[in-house]
Amino acid sequence: MTKAEKILVKSKFRDIYRSMGIPIREAILREYVVLLNENEPMDKKSEIHMKKAILPAIAIYRVLPQKGYSETDVRRMIRKSILDGAKPMTRLFQALGKLPFFFSLFRIMCPLSMKGDYGGIGWDFEWKRNDKFAIEWECHSCLYVNCLTSYGMRELAPIFCESDDVMYGNIKNARWARRNTIGRGAELCDFTFYNTKKEGIRNEKNK
Repeated sequence: MTKAEKILVKSKFRDIYRSMGIPIREAILREYVVLLNENEPMDKKSEIHMKKAILPAIAIYRVLPQKGYSETDVRRMIRKSILDGAKPMTRLFQALGKLPFFFSLFRIMCPLSMKGDYGGIGWDFEWKRNDKFAIEWECHSCLYVNCLTSYGMRELAPIFCESDDVMYGNIKNARWARRNTIGRGAELCDFTFYNTKKEGIRNEKNK
């Protein structure tokens, strides 16, 4: 197994890849290798997004319609893989959310995660707030949208946005309140988490 194939079988789309017959797997792999070569060298902080999420999605979305699958069915398959891939993090956040000190911990986790996992080329974040009531930041440039748009596949971007809703939409003690995303056509993404333990206190003070 080549290095490229090893990445594919560990990517967000491993179930799609493994479910295909050998000829289609080979076609997906060839396309994936082309995409890897086109995007080298990669920024280290963005590499995991490119290799395990963005480029496999592009390869699959290019190849499967040529093999008799409708684009609608391929998007459905891609969406299922992305949302299923978000579920382990969903369970983790739901477990952490039960901790009485979760929001204080989350205030530390968020900036560290954004800097470590999303701090590379293609991203542009602006922090707006990080206090006991809320955590807020804006994204003015998204690697996923930029790359998918450059390959004429912007319609896949909202699916990746939806995975955030799956991960963060049901955390105890932290209310997820993002209204806009670049992937869904807005000018920016407005990431917001409210501390539900403090919302009542803040609302009373603002009366």
